[in-house]
Amino acid sequence: MRAVWIHAGLFPGDRADATARMRALLDDYRAAGIASVFCFDSLPAQHGKGWDLLAALITEGRARGIGVHPVISPGYTVPLAGEIAQHPEWLITGMKGEIYRNLNLAHPGARRHVVQWVNEALKYDVDGIHLDYARFPIGQAFSYDRDTLDAFKKEFGQSPLEVAHDGGSIIWCEWIKWNARQVTALVRDIRSVVKGKDARLVLSAAVFPSPAISPVEIGQDWAEWAREGLLDALCPMLYTSDTRLFRQYVKEAVRTAKGSTARVLAGIACVSSHNRNTPAGVASEVAIAEEEGAAGVAFFSGYSLDKPFLDAIRMTRASDGPKL
Repeated sequence: MRAVWIHAGLFPGDRADATARMRALLDDYRAAGIASVFCFDSLPAQHGKGWDLLAALITEGRARGIGVHPVISPGYTVPLAGEIAQHPEWLITGMKGEIYRNLNLAHPGARRHVVQWVNEALKYDVDGIHLDYARFPIGQAFSYDRDTLDAFKKEFGQSPLEVAHDGGSIIWCEWIKWNARQVTALVRDIRSVVKGKDARLVLSAAVFPSPAISPVEIGQDWAEWAREGLLDALCPMLYTSDTRLFRQYVKEAVRTAKGSTARVLAGIACVSSHNRNTPAGVASEVAIAEEEGAAGVAFFSGYSLDKPFLDAIRMTRASDGPKL
């Protein structure tokens, strides 16, 4: 299986120009064996182009056997407008009272709001839903608002602000695990909505490289998601040009997902904030992912997956890949 993360910004504002660009891009992807796209900002309220990009992408994808999966990003920065502006309690509050422009995924109201986003995407004839930023911001930016602290204290008898903020405190350790459980609860709710619409729809997620570190750092316990059978596909973002490390982390991801319903699509970056790869390097990582038992790969991103990279991965393709 081969997928690619794309952004609505790849397509110009003019509908005719955008459709032409979309057709050419999807033709190139299909020739390279890519049969699924994860599209950021595809809903009308997100891209503001004045026409329905997601509907057009689905139409053009269907014509080419390419599955379309809109991306939902629960923990990404949000505009302080609309319903969110009416519910500031949904936002993360830092230890010093500072407000983050990120939803507090431990807040039930914030989680219900994210599920509304999923329901909006499910009004379309999509092939699945893809989650990105199913996590807290980097740096243990959990929320210290009164409602969240009270909910934790009710369960454990102490607030995390009343103990040492390090792993030497059992309460602090439980605080970290508690927040990870709240993100898992959100993923569980999203799965219920997606499968309730159609059991054949695919729920997938982009996740951090290490299943051991990500629950502590960002509350993203994707090993638990696999154990619980919450996802159909895991896409660990293994953005490195070091093939030795890439192989090591693919092995770990495949081992983590073994025995679960989740297939592993190893995330390969052409260009990212973590690395700058080469076409030959990307082709090598595609081969490594196959050797180590991954079900496929996902390329980051459409902005950098240009002709040299597409030519290189086309040469590694044995046959047309199936849709996710």
